[in-house]
Amino acid sequence: MTDCFSDVFRAHQGKVSDKWSAYLPVYDEVFRDFKNEKIRLLEIGVQNGGSLEVYSKYFPHHETIIGCDIHPLCAGLAYVNPRIKVVVGDCNKPETRAQIFAASDSFDLIIDDGSHRSNDIIHSFLAYYPALRPGGVYVIEDLHASYWRDFDGGLFHKQSSLSIFKLLIDVINAEHWGVEASAQDLIARDFSAYREAAAGVDLGDVASVAFFNSMCVIRKCKAPGEQSLGARLIRGENPTVVDVRRWNETGPIRSDERGNSSSRFE
Repeated sequence: MTDCFSDVFRAHQGKVSDKWSAYLPVYDEVFRDFKNEKIRLLEIGVQNGGSLEVYSKYFPHHETIIGCDIHPLCAGLAYVNPRIKVVVGDCNKPETRAQIFAASDSFDLIIDDGSHRSNDIIHSFLAYYPALRPGGVYVIEDLHASYWRDFDGGLFHKQSSLSIFKLLIDVINAEHWGVEASAQDLIARDFSAYREAAAGVDLGDVASVAFFNSMCVIRKCKAPGEQSLGARLIRGENPTVVDVRRWNETGPIRSDERGNSSSRFE
């Protein structure tokens, strides 16, 4: 079987699946390491249900694939594969979350292809990211809607979904802030509407965040401290300009920025 998700998608026949062509090479890269694993996958927003079939073909050893959609007709989606399940309801409602977590309490891959509204995207991320397993990946599709007024967005909208995911760049670099603060503190300051939803959500294990056209890919650390800058490694014997050898194997520089007006939480 091919290692490319894009090949499996393009050859798919069955229930309709809808993806932008630019997403396929991203998924080729994201899915490759999970291909032969017993993965658990959650997709928010399944529409006609074809994507669940595509995932089941690409991940032959999958443990479970769960799709959630608010459209009542999704209740009629039927699959020969018993490891594919569909939950009908708003994924951000407690009763729907309970159904999803009853089917699986954790996931290796989570894909948000739901309403595309910033409010829904952010609440979903805060609700389901904690269920992502170490080394897992959280993908948000169709973020072009983050620029649209009808989807709680705009180019300079400071509460849009893209704005909060940009914040994760700072979270990954938290060891350099020089102030005592957390990702929750950042959200509370800049995204007060989500303060309650973010309470207790640990984002300190975000390993990386990558942006593509209309798409964001967030990876969780496989092990604690993975995203740290680590030790400074210096090799070579001839320091012609500056002798930096004394810093070999030292850790990241720590700077006290509590007096920096540009680093205050106000």
